[in-house]
Amino acid sequence: MEKGLILWENVDLIQQKDNFISYLDVSNGTLRTYKEGLKSFFEYLINNNIKHPTRNDLRGYRETLKESLTIYTINSYLTAIRRFFGYLEINNIYENITKDIKSIKVSKIPKKQVLSLEQTKYIYNSLTDLREKCLFSLAITTGLRGVEMANALIEDIQIYNNEIVLWVQCKGHNTKDEYVKLADNVLEDILNYVGNRKNGYIFISNSNHNKGNGVTTKTLRLEIKNIFRRFGLDSDGFSLHSTRRTSATIAYNCGADIKEIQQLLHHKSMNTTSRYVNQSTRDNAKTEYNISNAVFC
Repeated sequence: MEKGLILWENVDLIQQKDNFISYLDVSNGTLRTYKEGLKSFFEYLINNNIKHPTRNDLRGYRETLKESLTIYTINSYLTAIRRFFGYLEINNIYENITKDIKSIKVSKIPKKQVLSLEQTKYIYNSLTDLREKCLFSLAITTGLRGVEMANALIEDIQIYNNEIVLWVQCKGHNTKDEYVKLADNVLEDILNYVGNRKNGYIFISNSNHNKGNGVTTKTLRLEIKNIFRRFGLDSDGFSLHSTRRTSATIAYNCGADIKEIQQLLHHKSMNTTSRYVNQSTRDNAKTEYNISNAVFC
């Protein structure tokens, strides 16, 4: 323990967490993630009667998370804990036990499945429910994230540069300052679903306690998941994010370059987009078969 740092049992956890949360200057989404991560970590400490956590305790916590959470959630929780102990260290409150604690390595091969063009057409043409048809066509053609669709308003549909667009608040943004273009058939699906409604959320809740208000991202994820299940796509790999990857894949196979796909998906980094495109290239490659034909034929 470094000189001047206080032992854990002399620190008010809740107070320090509250001070840390107040200190942060991050988006609301990041703030929620940090709160969830710290809550999970504190519960682990309490359940295991740990009053003075060490680096080994943090490693044990990380292993416990592997039993129930995804790699992405675990790493986001670890990021929250790193920021928290970094805050405690610079204020001479507690030793930073997160130093050199590694995140879980994420495979470069995406676990989310991508729909083929044939599957995409078949599902869309088979849908009869107006809401499902609207959700599926919007997700597939624009690559929007669940939260972006959940927050979309009817009045966000506007004419911009002589085209019909939907203004969206993208990840990490504080305002709806980005847009996606709405093809004629997609706009028709939206209008058929919203009916006489002129404003408010495009996708409204049907639950008794929230009826008429906007839906949650969780609800949209479940609705897409249920669509996939009805068409026999019941593995964990098929989810709302599959529609986003499918958008990128179809765009790439139709000749879009990586910059166009980056703009479509509103990725900050070209490297993120490259992972989508590189996997599409790999999935479509026939290299092994060509080698086999050369050798055995």
